[in-house]
Amino acid sequence: MLTAATRADITDLLVEFAWRIDHDEGRGVEDLFTEDGEYLLFGHPVRGRDNIRSLYDHRRSRGTRTSRHLFDNIRVTPGPSEREARATSVLTLHAADGRPPLPLAPLLVADYTDALHRDDDGQWRFHRRTTTLLFQPT
Repeated sequence: MLTAATRADITDLLVEFAWRIDHDEGRGVEDLFTEDGEYLLFGHPVRGRDNIRSLYDHRRSRGTRTSRHLFDNIRVTPGPSEREARATSVLTLHAADGRPPLPLAPLLVADYTDALHRDDDGQWRFHRRTTTLLFQPT
């Protein structure tokens, strides 16, 4: 069984993920993953912290982008050991190139499925983060 503190720590991890993308252009997102973590981005695997860092370095190289990653319906469940947990959430993404204010229209809605691991330093990190696209503009 997961404690309320563990659930709060995992929810904070999801919030930190969104904050770093939305407010710091993705800097440090890789540190939220285990060393061998994988970000399965709509079927495209990005493995390891260096590659996750490169993903956001590339995004920044394309110019200014404004985004808000809104995670809701967060559900946290125990994993096979006390150092593992699972989480699911729903992302509504608003994003556009340029600086605000920008037109309002959700870019997409997606499910996130997370396998989480508590490292030796006591921090919860993503071991595998999987995205599944549900809705997109027509």
